[in-house]
Amino acid sequence: MTSSLSRYRLRMSPLRRALTTLLLSLIAILFFVPGVLASPLGGWWRLMSAVGLVLSIVGLRIVLGPVIVVRDEGLRIQRNWPLRRDIPWYRIFQVDVIPGFWNLEIELNSGERIALPCVDEVDRLYEELERHRSEIDA
Repeated sequence: MTSSLSRYRLRMSPLRRALTTLLLSLIAILFFVPGVLASPLGGWWRLMSAVGLVLSIVGLRIVLGPVIVVRDEGLRIQRNWPLRRDIPWYRIFQVDVIPGFWNLEIELNSGERIALPCVDEVDRLYEELERHRSEIDA
């Protein structure tokens, strides 16, 4: 059995994605890497530079990586990387479209409602969520 895996990135224009990637990369390379490697600087400055470097890398991961992953086992929401939430298909009761905003919201069997992040190809995501959810019902 082959496993299907679909990844969805945050909705962002290509220009904004490129500029954000360039800005985060330049800040990391020009400010934080020298701060971590420079020997005459104090320990606190090195620590703050290391934290800034890690946050720049996390920012790049959020901008370039998937925020929603649809798998055979369930839905993975990675809104704040590295934190993620895995939701099996049997826990999803309903998928709703929020009118006017083109966002999706899922309702779990427990009554909890989770607003999904705004992603590219929201129509394809909705169709895929409904297909997986309806396979459980059948």
